[in-house]
Amino acid sequence: MKKRLAVVAILVLVGVLVGLAGPRIRSWENAKFSFEVDGIEGTEFEAFFTHEVKYIIGSRTEETDIQGEMTADKNSFEFDIVGTKISGNITSKTPGKNITVTVLFAGMENSFEGMAYYMSF
Repeated sequence: MKKRLAVVAILVLVGVLVGLAGPRIRSWENAKFSFEVDGIEGTEFEAFFTHEVKYIIGSRTEETDIQGEMTADKNSFEFDIVGTKISGNITSKTPGKNITVTVLFAGMENSFEGMAYYMSF
């Protein structure tokens, strides 16, 4: 009787651990959206994204904030956002200074230059 109870307790514990770990494993259905932000020294930018992320068990909406400042040593920032749907904006925080945003998604490359870039895929 004690052996059966111990086996059941172990199985329940394993099931709980798998259930807790499961939602953190991303599904293969998510796409990778790659971004590059370029600008001249002294230009600051901020980016905000809302993206739907699928997991092995379920899905959820996530938000990502990114900020950066162009310097003499670093005038380009690269980052990836993962999900099935994505919307957001990348904005220059420095008045009068443009940024160039390059988006690479599923082999397609789009480039935009200006003060702000808004996207929805």
